[in-house]
Amino acid sequence: MTRRVYVIVRSISFSESVGGMEKAAKDHILEMIRVGYQVILICPSQKLLGNVPQNLIYMDIPWPIWDKHKIFMTMGVAYNIWCRKVASFLNTQVSHNDILHFHGASAGIIGFLTESAINTSITVVNPHGMEEFGSGSILRLFNRFFTKRLIQKASLADAVIATDNLLVPAVKSNLGIIDGKIFIIPNTINIKKLREYIEYRISNEHSVHNDYLKIVSIGRIEYNKGYDILAKALSLFSSENPQYKLHWTHYGRGKKKELVLNLCKKGGVNISIVENATDYEVQNNLYNCDVFIQPSRYEGSSLTTLEAMVHGCLIIATPVGGIPDKIINYRTGFLSKDVTPESLNEILKIALHHENLSKIKECARSFVESTYDISVSTKKYIELYKSLEK
Repeated sequence: MTRRVYVIVRSISFSESVGGMEKAAKDHILEMIRVGYQVILICPSQKLLGNVPQNLIYMDIPWPIWDKHKIFMTMGVAYNIWCRKVASFLNTQVSHNDILHFHGASAGIIGFLTESAINTSITVVNPHGMEEFGSGSILRLFNRFFTKRLIQKASLADAVIATDNLLVPAVKSNLGIIDGKIFIIPNTINIKKLREYIEYRISNEHSVHNDYLKIVSIGRIEYNKGYDILAKALSLFSSENPQYKLHWTHYGRGKKKELVLNLCKKGGVNISIVENATDYEVQNNLYNCDVFIQPSRYEGSSLTTLEAMVHGCLIIATPVGGIPDKIINYRTGFLSKDVTPESLNEILKIALHHENLSKIKECARSFVESTYDISVSTKKYIELYKSLEK
C-alpha cells in the first residue's frame, strides 16, 4: 500500500526562489514523490509560486483575504486562523499511519487536531530557522506573539527535526522539545541539478594582478539576514583597501532593501540588488564570484551557504545557527568572530590573503558532497517515517 505524506507549509515555490524554507519544502516533496510516497501538499494558493508538479496532489486551503500584514501587521492572527482551517480538514481526512509533515509555524496545526487524528497519524515538524524567536522591529512583535505560540505546538509532534547539531539546543529551548523527539536531518540540496546550471567559469582569481572584487550574497533582505551589517562592513573594507574595485551583487528582495541601498550609497559601496533572477543566473554568478558572504544575525540551516560550497566559492559567514556546522573556520571557509561590521571586515581581509585558498575551496566542495546532498536527507526521512509507525 502506498504511504501518504501530507506536507503542510505556508508558502512554497516550484519556480525560481531564494527563500530557504520554500526551497527545502519543494525538494522534500519532489524527493518523497520520487521514492514512491503519495504526497498531498496543503498550502494557500496565494502563497504558491510556479506550477504544481505531476503526481503531486494539491489542496488549496485559502489564506484569509483580509490579511494585509505588510500594512496592518495582521499576519500572526491570519496564520492562527489558517492553522485552524487546515486542522479542520485534516481531522476528517487522516488515516492510520498517514504522515503529517509540517514546515515552520504550520506546526501550530497540531494544537487544533483532534485526539483521534493525533493518535492515528505520524506528526513531524521541521521548524527551520525559528525566526519567530529572534529580534526585530517593534511592529512585528504582535505577529510574533501568535507565530511563537503556533510553532511551540511542535512539542506535541512525534518528531521534531533539527537541521544541524548546533541547532539542537535552540530547538530544545525555543520549542520545549525533549531529547527523544529530536532527530537531526540536514536541509540538503540537489548538487547535480545546481551544477547543471553552470556553463563556464570566468577567470576570477583575485590577486595583486586583479583588483576587481566580485561579492555575491543571496537571501531575503530582512533584519535577521544581516545585509545592513554587510553593507557597513564593505564600506569599511573599501575605505581601508582602495586598491580593490568592489562590486556587491545581491539576489533577493525584502523589507530592508531601501536601508541596505542607503547604507551602500552613504558608504560608497557599489551594489546591485536583483529581485527576480532565474536559478540559472544566480548559480552562474555564484559560481563566478570572488567571495560569497552570509552575514546573518540569526540563521537556521542556510541553504545558500551550501549552494556556495557546491561551487567551491570562497565563503565568509557569521558564526550563527547551523552555519558553523558547515563552515569550519579556515577549513571550509571563514567565520567572523561575531556579528558586527568590524568583524566581517577583518575576516574578509584575512580570507583574501590566505595562502591555502584553493585547498579550503576544495574542502568545502568535498564536504558538501559527502554530507549535504539531497540523497542524504531522503534516506534519513524514509528511515524516520518507518521508525514512527504506530
